[in-house]
Amino acid sequence: MKSFLIIGIGEFGKHLAYKLQEMGNEVCIVDSNKSVVDALSNDFENIYIVDCMNIAALKDFGVPNYHACIVAIGQNFQASLEITSHLKDLGAKYIISKANSDIQAKFLRMAGADEIVYPEKDIAEKIATKCDAQNLLDYLRISSLYSIYEVEVPKSWIDKNLLELNVRKKLNINVIAVLSNNEVNFPNAEYVFKAHDHVYIFGNNNIINKLK
Repeated sequence: MKSFLIIGIGEFGKHLAYKLQEMGNEVCIVDSNKSVVDALSNDFENIYIVDCMNIAALKDFGVPNYHACIVAIGQNFQASLEITSHLKDLGAKYIISKANSDIQAKFLRMAGADEIVYPEKDIAEKIATKCDAQNLLDYLRISSLYSIYEVEVPKSWIDKNLLELNVRKKLNINVIAVLSNNEVNFPNAEYVFKAHDHVYIFGNNNIINKLK
């Protein structure tokens, strides 16, 4: 079990807190808005009304004891910046701060954030990618160049095996797994693709629309 300090209970902070708790972690939530805290007080044991821009008040939470401290404040960037800096000064092991723009991210990193998240931007990019692609079910971006894609098996692949298709050479992709009839397979060169297979592919971020 890990422990997390979440500062700011907007939609992002709230959903993050619920999910971390659901996964069996210890979650401490802090917000300066009493009505927001009261609304969640029955669901979380450790939830407090505190202005974390006050470093003395923040110090009382034992910041270095948490696996990560997450600054989930959405609208008040000045508060997000100051709290990130306070967490760094208090010896936080790992600081994750929410940003709404690249310039905010730059200043948050300067203040001490180890990781920056862009929830709205990330969701928008994911939806746009799925809408643009023909057969994309889901994907995980690994870097600015590569992703892992879950796709419906391309029609041209059905009843053919990997050796025939030779996709590694032709498309520069690697098929890493196939979900077929609710069973995960790690296909060899002789695996024959079937209709309704879900194929997991590692490849360049521009490859998805070439799978037909």
